Amino acid sequence: MSTRLWPYRFYLLALVVLVSTDFVKAQESKTAAFLDGTLGVTLGDGFYTINIGGPSFSLVLDKGMKLGVGALPSLHFEEGKVTPKLGLGPRVDLKKVSIIAPFFPAQPTGKWVGSLGLAYKFGRKK
Repeated sequence: MSTRLWPYRFYLLALVVLVSTDFVKAQESKTAAFLDGTLGVTLGDGFYTINIGGPSFSLVLDKGMKLGVGALPSLHFEEGKVTPKLGLGPRVDLKKVSIIAPFFPAQPTGKWVGSLGLAYKFGRKK
């Protein structure tokens, strides 16, 4: 595309966004946008973490209870240092509260250390 047409790309993009927004409004009853996730804290041997809910695989046992395994992106606090880590482990969801038990790789040994904690589930009502 020619360089003199470059400034018009913004207007074309804006037009596409406006048209798509009107299309989404026309189908409003079928679509929804919302935040859904968990925020939790776990304690381990000499460390604690603040976790947010990541992807998980769950088995629904009842309307308010699920068992699952998932990934928990976390801030890991140990010996005055804060590092981002990805925890992996089981979870039990009971309505708005989750019992989480993520495991984290320990540095420098590479062994996995466990933790246990609670998380609050937020999001839309289903």
